[in-house]
Amino acid sequence: MSRLHILDKVDRKLLNLLQKNNQMPTRDLAERVHVSQPTCLRRVRALHEAGVISADVAMVDPFELGYGMMAFLEVSLANQSDEEMQAFEARMGREAEVLQCYFVSGDYDYFLVVHVRDMDAYYQFVRRVISGPGNVRNFQSRFPMKRAKFTTRIAFDEKESEVGVRARR
Repeated sequence: MSRLHILDKVDRKLLNLLQKNNQMPTRDLAERVHVSQPTCLRRVRALHEAGVISADVAMVDPFELGYGMMAFLEVSLANQSDEEMQAFEARMGREAEVLQCYFVSGDYDYFLVVHVRDMDAYYQFVRRVISGPGNVRNFQSRFPMKRAKFTTRIAFDEKESEVGVRARR
């Protein structure tokens, strides 16, 4: 269940800084947002507890590791019952190649972001995951030719006095 969580200017500045570098020492964070170290640490912990910060991760560049092919799949299910959609979502959740899975409006039921090593790996993925298990009526693949922008950062306006956001706790 989510509730409204108020982010003040300090919270939003912390979030902007942590999204750029979550390894910044608390001392430096506190200095940049003009609060004491204990206050800074307490605020960061509260943002975690509220679910505003959902994870602290290292961003890995798949292209540098040889995973040079990304695909966007639009998938239509043959049966769109709640049970079948949940089964599809659970199956996509178990597949390492599926980075993102969205239930969408429009002509297709799901939009997938898939990252694989090469075309042969994509072919194997489609045969094993999309074509094989059933309930996929049809799908279309799109292959990006250039990544013009990529970010995971949510930009918070630091000028507003307070901003309400939904938090899970």
